[in-house]
Amino acid sequence: MKANILTFSKIIDTTHGAREHYHVPKYQREYTWGKRDWEVLVQDIEDNDPGYFMGAIIVVRDSDADIHGSQTIYEVVDGQQRLTTLSLFMLALYERMSQLRESTVFEDEEERCDFENCLASLRNKLVLKVKVEDDLTEPHQRGWLEKNKNCYLRVHPSTQKYNLADYRHALGQVGLVASTKPPPHFGNRRISHGLNYFRSEMPGDINSAMSLWAKINQLQFVFISVGSQADAFTLFETLNNRGVPLSAMDIVKNKMLAEMQKQHQVSVDESFEQWQQIVDNIDETDEQERFLRQFYNANHWDEAIRIPGIARATKAKIITIYEKAITKNPRMLFDQMCESAEYYGSLISPEDYELETDIQDALVDLQLINASPSYQLLLYLFTRSEAVFKEEDFLLRAINLIRKFYVRRNVTDFPGTSALDQAHVDTIAACQRQIEKTGSLTHQFLQDQVLAKDRYSSLASFREALAGHLYYENVGMTRYLLIKLDEQFAHREYAPDLWARNKKDKFVWTIEHVLPQTEKLSANWVKDLADGDVNKAIELHDEYVDRIGNLTLSGYNSKLATASFAKKQALSGDKRVAGQQVAIGYKNRLALNSLQFECHGVSTSLADTNTWNADLIQARTERMADLLIEMFAFDGERQD
Repeated sequence: MKANILTFSKIIDTTHGAREHYHVPKYQREYTWGKRDWEVLVQDIEDNDPGYFMGAIIVVRDSDADIHGSQTIYEVVDGQQRLTTLSLFMLALYERMSQLRESTVFEDEEERCDFENCLASLRNKLVLKVKVEDDLTEPHQRGWLEKNKNCYLRVHPSTQKYNLADYRHALGQVGLVASTKPPPHFGNRRISHGLNYFRSEMPGDINSAMSLWAKINQLQFVFISVGSQADAFTLFETLNNRGVPLSAMDIVKNKMLAEMQKQHQVSVDESFEQWQQIVDNIDETDEQERFLRQFYNANHWDEAIRIPGIARATKAKIITIYEKAITKNPRMLFDQMCESAEYYGSLISPEDYELETDIQDALVDLQLINASPSYQLLLYLFTRSEAVFKEEDFLLRAINLIRKFYVRRNVTDFPGTSALDQAHVDTIAACQRQIEKTGSLTHQFLQDQVLAKDRYSSLASFREALAGHLYYENVGMTRYLLIKLDEQFAHREYAPDLWARNKKDKFVWTIEHVLPQTEKLSANWVKDLADGDVNKAIELHDEYVDRIGNLTLSGYNSKLATASFAKKQALSGDKRVAGQQVAIGYKNRLALNSLQFECHGVSTSLADTNTWNADLIQARTERMADLLIEMFAFDGERQD
């Protein structure tokens, strides 16, 4: 790695023999800067002294860069937004200075020479033209031919969204290269808008234009040249630049497309179409990175994919893993990634795929409880042949096993997050050994592996957490458990969608504290809790307010708030929210409110009791805990 502080005049040199060019990889993301970014750039250049710092540029140097007579191609890993924007700025400045040349009377020949040198330098910073007979650059990296010269863009923009075609057309507009036909809708895209913006910001006289050019040349960057994509990714993960950084998926894609062309003579266009299968199934950047990690972990058992010395993929190792794996066998890996991406898409967005209803519902539950670490295990299982599963419902039972594991894990916070990946990798390895040994998998074997080495939350610890301050510890899981309890006892008469969201993407049904959260209890609540003893009421409030037995779900929380229990219970009426009827009050027929529990030998419910106190909260908590223990016990597990 080489890192230097360089001025822009050195990054794109225009002295005799200069031959560096900056290529945005063909399928890197498109140019994304807009008017606000352009305004900030102009302001920064105008308002600051020469030498203004513009951040870091990270490039991978072409392996043929040192061949005498060849052009030096730098692949831009981080910095395309700034380099493309500065190129548009220079293009507008070149156009303005060319116009000023026609209307300016120079004081003497020296002033004219200074201006012409400035204009030539600006021109060569945009396009470099090399006689064909002097150009030893590899043909696939050459520019295009005009009048017996190879033309090279000093900054070669992304080809996404017509960026390169738009830029070539803009160069032709100002006479730097042969004019081209405008690409479709050229005037509606960012390259055109950016050029027009910078045109509007150009100075009106030669001296101001030359001063602006001098300031652009003196902009400073940390210029970092590395030998591999892995080094580049590690660097830009730690740098906070102005640019739009690449994702791990971008870098893996670029490597894959290059190796498919190099090793299998598959065109970049064809490989890109195949790559789209992956991103069509997994379109979010965070999910793409997780897929890369979990795909490797799910297939670590496969010698064709496994990288020696890397037992488990981490964020820091992704690029190293895929650079090596792709080099080994790009076609095999590419095909397997595409197949796995479709399965992975069904894990992260089950509603968008045609799945059996039971499996789809179970996968949605995994989303709701944030069980994403388990996707590597499920990816392994989903990509096995159905013939290896002894039971017809193996996959459904596997998902439900994982659901129970994660509900208990999330409620108790055991095992710790850092242990989950390794636990799943170990389970995958054990399953693969079992398949190789016996040719099949049973649900019991899978459960034994998932629950091996006491790496799961026991029923005792689960019960303890359920009986504690559950809402305080984990609001999300509290909501999930309340809904699961309601679903278990819901009836056709009234079964609203408790996961519904309104137009602001907020839950329609929110968690309601029967005993209010407020510490300023009303006289009615002090009486119900402690027969008028304020201090005791405060003590009991702190102890019981966040227990699950004090919680329900309300579709109109503001109407309940801090009212007395009698008023809360007596509220009635329906309100239409987000397309559904929401009944309010504890007598609203919601199964959660009608759930029977026993207190001091009397069976009651939130809808029926005529008061609310610590004993009732405790009794309802115990009843709800019993039901949840039964619901989330593993097959064959004793419920002592």
